[in-house]
Amino acid sequence: RFHAEEMAALVCSMSGEPPVEPVVSRKSGHLFEKKSILKYLLEAGTCPVTGEELSPSDLVDLKAHTAVRPKPVSATSLPGLMGLFQNEWDSSVAETYALRKELEQVRSELAHTLYQHDAACRVIAKLIKERDEAVANMQEAVKRAAAAPAAAAGGDRMDVEGGGGGITDAMKDKMTEKSTELSKGRKKRDISPNLATEAVLQQFREVATYPTPNGTEACALDVHPKNGNMLMIGCADNSVLLMDRASTQSRPMVGHAGRVNRVMFHNTQDLCFSSSADSTTRMWSVSSGQSLKVFNDHKDQVTGLSLHATGDFIVTASKDKSWAFYDLETGTCRQVVADASVTDGYTTCMLHPDGLILGTATEQQFVRVWDVKT
Repeated sequence: RFHAEEMAALVCSMSGEPPVEPVVSRKSGHLFEKKSILKYLLEAGTCPVTGEELSPSDLVDLKAHTAVRPKPVSATSLPGLMGLFQNEWDSSVAETYALRKELEQVRSELAHTLYQHDAACRVIAKLIKERDEAVANMQEAVKRAAAAPAAAAGGDRMDVEGGGGGITDAMKDKMTEKSTELSKGRKKRDISPNLATEAVLQQFREVATYPTPNGTEACALDVHPKNGNMLMIGCADNSVLLMDRASTQSRPMVGHAGRVNRVMFHNTQDLCFSSSADSTTRMWSVSSGQSLKVFNDHKDQVTGLSLHATGDFIVTASKDKSWAFYDLETGTCRQVVADASVTDGYTTCMLHPDGLILGTATEQQFVRVWDVKT
């Protein structure tokens, strides 16, 4: 192994310069620059000094420190040293430029990779959120699908109770006759030209405020179908108020033991109705304010109240997961219907204007439609 100082004392037999990659011939012992002798052997195939036949396999590599190049002969003079320094400087500048260029390229690739990683994380987070939402929606749909057949089969599993013996054929005939009459009239009836337009509705403003006595909370309200100045108000203090809107005079009707959830005037008779959290529904006389009948067939607060188109029946709905059908003429409950598929109590109920269909709603976000006659 030769050091740079030792290599400077050895010169190539062909160029006379210290070799960078020195090799020596096994046959003649002469020293050559590896690139120069290999090129020469490709052309001549003989030793350039002795003329003997020579092949690349006859050359032996000599180990030398390549980190420090051997000093050429030109380095022994001042002009040669200046040229050598200039060459080294040029090499250093070229190498620095190459390194900076490679550094910028690596930085650019790294920034691009980080951007792709950030974008991938955002996409993954969005997909995970959408997956969770889809799973939640699927689970909700499965619950609804499982509950729907049970609700559809409710007619086979509903419990029907009531001391009135159920809805009689005479009642069904009366409801059917009324439905047929109203259906024909409704189909022939044109839309009234006196209906308020959207522009008129947008101009509606509050014109008056009617405070309840003692400032109690008003929970329900109905307007008399013939006397628009008469209001019926259900209050949180268990009372029912009949108020004259013109004079603001009110008359309390007391009897409930819980907040009043629903109130309703009869459309033709001197009657009104109220349902309460005390699980009862009361029928009142509008003129006297007396309680005429108490319906107590529910086991929890009554939340729904609706009058049949005939004016002869009412329907109530309760938090006890049942609805009841009442005959006003006899003051009896004809039947109470409880469906096993209903797991939450009813929040409201409403009879169709024709009277043969009943709609109920629950906190489960289910709306059920019932055939009243069946």
